[in-house]
Amino acid sequence: MNIKKLSLAILGASAISTAAADVTVYGKANLSLNKYDIESSSPGEDNWKLESNASRLGVKGSYAINDNLKAIYKMEYQVYIDDGDSGSSKGNDTFEQRNIYAGLQGNFGTLIAGKHDTPTKMAQGSIDRFNDLPLGDIGNVLEGENRQSNIIMYTTPKMGDFSFTAAVVPGEDNESGSDEGVADGVSLALSYKVDNLYLAVTNDSDIDSRDTTRFVAEYTVGAAKIGVLLQTAELASGGPGQQDDEDAYMLSGQYRLTDQLVLKAQYIMNEMDSGVADDEKTQFALGVDYKLSKAAKLFAYMSAIETDLELAGDIEDKTFAVGYELKF
Repeated sequence: MNIKKLSLAILGASAISTAAADVTVYGKANLSLNKYDIESSSPGEDNWKLESNASRLGVKGSYAINDNLKAIYKMEYQVYIDDGDSGSSKGNDTFEQRNIYAGLQGNFGTLIAGKHDTPTKMAQGSIDRFNDLPLGDIGNVLEGENRQSNIIMYTTPKMGDFSFTAAVVPGEDNESGSDEGVADGVSLALSYKVDNLYLAVTNDSDIDSRDTTRFVAEYTVGAAKIGVLLQTAELASGGPGQQDDEDAYMLSGQYRLTDQLVLKAQYIMNEMDSGVADDEKTQFALGVDYKLSKAAKLFAYMSAIETDLELAGDIEDKTFAVGYELKF
């Protein structure tokens, strides 16, 4: 992406904020220094790396159409502040598209279209204690962490303590000659939030070629938060010799030791049946956050992902990291 053009677009959006009713420029810088011990790659890795972890820059806002309806938008880009390179096959890009959409919001709810996290991904809430961190994010172990292009998504108004979100992904590729409709992929999520309890159940149908069902629960008691995730996933279309079923669970928690210090941990077990072998993948992570201010923190964590391959033995990837995050 042309950096100069993106910068001018963001500055332009800021300049017209008074005329466009509501414009917010925001971002996050997250950097970590990671020590890696990687067995899954060939050759293996034993090195230090400076990582930019989903650092981002975005513009979002709304424009009142009338008393009951407003236009909404969001344009968010991932920023690679470590080396300026996304690793994209299209070239050296400092910016990469994240959630970008336009839509409408009113008494009927919210309707958006563009590129966005699926309802299943959003429903995890905050139980992923190491979200976006190398070898820490649950996407390293679990299916369902998808951001879909060409998505159309509707969220109902708050219904008491419940909320419902539905998304469809049109079948724009027709290489096989088969009929593909407006809802080639579907993602649904129903959530419940009351006091200190959060619950969600989701279902993906043919999202990233998977059918996935997820249950999420988080309970807050005093200074502690406890999270649970249960999930099953399978190939959306398979035949003999093509089965790849997964059954997984996750436990996570955090404890606020002081106003500044937070301890975190999570464990994931994923059992995978390829139709040929039964494999297992586990993740164990521990970490600590130290709050410098409302917008800034220091953090440290360690994470290990072990893959037990029935036909090839055990493989383990590990990292230890220290980092810094600033939100603005």
